[in-house]
Amino acid sequence: MKYALVQVSVPHRNVDRAFHYIIPPELKDKLTTGMRVYVPFGNGNRRTEGYILGFSDKSEVDEAKLKSILDIHEDYRILSDKRIALGAWMSKKYYSTFNECLYCIAPKAANQKMFSCVSLNRDNPQLHELIAATKKRSSKQSQVLDLFINDAEIPLSHIKSILDIDNAPINALVKKGILKMTQYRSYRGNYNKSVPAAKPKPDLTEEQEQVIRLIQKENRPVLLHGVTGSGKTEVYLRLIEDVIKTGKQAIVLVPEISLTPQTVERFVSRFGERVSLTHSKMTDGERYDQWTRAAKGEIDIMIGPRSAVFTPFENIGIIIIDEEHESSYKADHSPRYDAREVAMKLAEMYGAKLVLGSATPSIVSYYKTITGEYALGEMKQRVNKSMPKIEICDLRKELASKNYSIFSRALHSAIQDNLQRGKQTILFLNRRGFSTFVSCRKCGYVMTCDHCSVNYTYHRHTNSLVCHYCGKSIPLPARCPQCGSPYIKYFGTGTEKIEQEVMRLFPTARVLRMDMDTTKGKNSHTNILEAFRNHRADILIGTQMIAKGLDFPNVTLVGVIAADLSLNMNDYHSGEITYNLITQVAGRAGRADDPGRVIIQTYNPDHYSIVCAKNNDYFTYFKEEITFRRIMKYPPFSNVFYILMTSDNEELTVKAANTMAAILNKYNSRGRFERLGPAPAVISKISNKYRYRIIIKCEDEERLKAYVLYCVNIFSAIKELKKVSISIALNPNYSI
Repeated sequence: MKYALVQVSVPHRNVDRAFHYIIPPELKDKLTTGMRVYVPFGNGNRRTEGYILGFSDKSEVDEAKLKSILDIHEDYRILSDKRIALGAWMSKKYYSTFNECLYCIAPKAANQKMFSCVSLNRDNPQLHELIAATKKRSSKQSQVLDLFINDAEIPLSHIKSILDIDNAPINALVKKGILKMTQYRSYRGNYNKSVPAAKPKPDLTEEQEQVIRLIQKENRPVLLHGVTGSGKTEVYLRLIEDVIKTGKQAIVLVPEISLTPQTVERFVSRFGERVSLTHSKMTDGERYDQWTRAAKGEIDIMIGPRSAVFTPFENIGIIIIDEEHESSYKADHSPRYDAREVAMKLAEMYGAKLVLGSATPSIVSYYKTITGEYALGEMKQRVNKSMPKIEICDLRKELASKNYSIFSRALHSAIQDNLQRGKQTILFLNRRGFSTFVSCRKCGYVMTCDHCSVNYTYHRHTNSLVCHYCGKSIPLPARCPQCGSPYIKYFGTGTEKIEQEVMRLFPTARVLRMDMDTTKGKNSHTNILEAFRNHRADILIGTQMIAKGLDFPNVTLVGVIAADLSLNMNDYHSGEITYNLITQVAGRAGRADDPGRVIIQTYNPDHYSIVCAKNNDYFTYFKEEITFRRIMKYPPFSNVFYILMTSDNEELTVKAANTMAAILNKYNSRGRFERLGPAPAVISKISNKYRYRIIIKCEDEERLKAYVLYCVNIFSAIKELKKVSISIALNPNYSI
């Protein structure tokens, strides 16, 4: 073949296609489809990354105008034919460019990390004679040679460190033919702990055995609905064990980075060094190396959040999605892929099993078991047969009795009792920061970011106000900016404030806090959780990252500080989110021999999501929620498309929104699509950009997608509105 068809990695729709490149003679026998190469691109012939999608003997462009491939990045295929097909499917499914999809599927290119080892050159017939001459003449070279016993191979860095020398004497011995130097690849990001001792396999419960048999015989995806503590992870381990025995591979998705270390430890203790992990806290080089290990077949199991679904296994036997209800499985940037849908496509392509597990299945997933798209496996009992005792505390009654503390009397007493018994406590809040807002008691003015039209959050350690949308930070004012009153103060509750109150009320308690502010470091998640697991703290305060998946045998008390905060979201997911969070965090209590207790503090004690969470009654909750969705035409009964318009000119943004609405009306003459808006977005201003949205509903996803994309393309051609940015999202995780 004379030409290679190269998909050039340039993020622009106008060049989202394969270009013909001449194959230079020196690369003729080295190139294959799916290989990553470098090519000259554009008027300046900038060295650009690309992927070979195919080959051709002919080109529609005159060969004199064609350019040649410059070089190969890796000497093996980056993308298999199936991965290229997956990219094409994603591009159509998620209305994104093929290049954007390839960015997900293939890792960011990184240089290989190499290290040198030195050994005696046994292939040299004069080796011994050369050693004897050399030892008489050079003391430094003689010191180096004294390190080599038998056929030892020693890292270059070790030799230099032990003898406190530079490269010169070693290089001299290599030049003489006495030593030889070998380059090895060093993998970054390995699970670098010692492999924990394998524990005896626990006996399976009857429910676990039934679920395993169901999954093994089913060809459909299986939704595993198991209460917290029912042993879902052991089911995953047994299923993967069977898959590995047949020479196949497994992908395990977890929703939070915080869950990864604990999950990996359990898998490594069972399967050893054939397990690896990937997550966003790793460097590009570390992620690239683990991707390479998977591509070369050096590992069998990959564990990680959403992006781990793209692990380049070519013999996939099973994909497991733990905590399948989590919103983090949906990407919030283009391509806005759903890892659950991608996993289903991969399972179909590779003939693999797909298991989705949760104690609180998403409404959409559970509805699929009713329609028959998914099979349903259930585990209704904990392995230890003991569910935690859950009680609701009505904060309205606490206020009426003049208790203005963050903690109800019941929770305060329970924390004190737990400390005295040497047990651990988790306090959960779905907020971060020291408080919710700062306002003036005299005039009612609320401190609001002038860039984003959202309330500032007070952070005590810096005595400052921070906008969590644009990052702007200002000092806490001494007087109200509006009326000059000194009565301006922070209100509400945040994780920092809870931490301060705990230390004030329980001064002997050892306290850890886990939220976005305390987990910015690379190993911060692991360090906090290990400290708590090893009982170096009595109380763990945290946001939703501590609500699921974690297993601490000594935790017997969970306090949900403000259970109904999420009910006040301007979002149709609010009931689902509230039920899930309460149920999941409640599941952290009483997982070992000691009984667990959960106290839910709320101002809405009669809301169905809170009552059902208390009663561990998923089925009643599902009936309530599915009825609401059916009446309001929300998923799974329809699809919801959000169109968001933003610019730094409010008048222009409003004009654009109205123009978009007019276009949508024009092409909706048959009334197939329901439109809401235009209206200000949930956050109407971020980073000095005004934001307006339109919502479109339709039962048929493909018809809705075609309609919206067609109208958006018409809108994008209007020159006077070019300064208005437009973004779209289908069934997003939250209201825009």
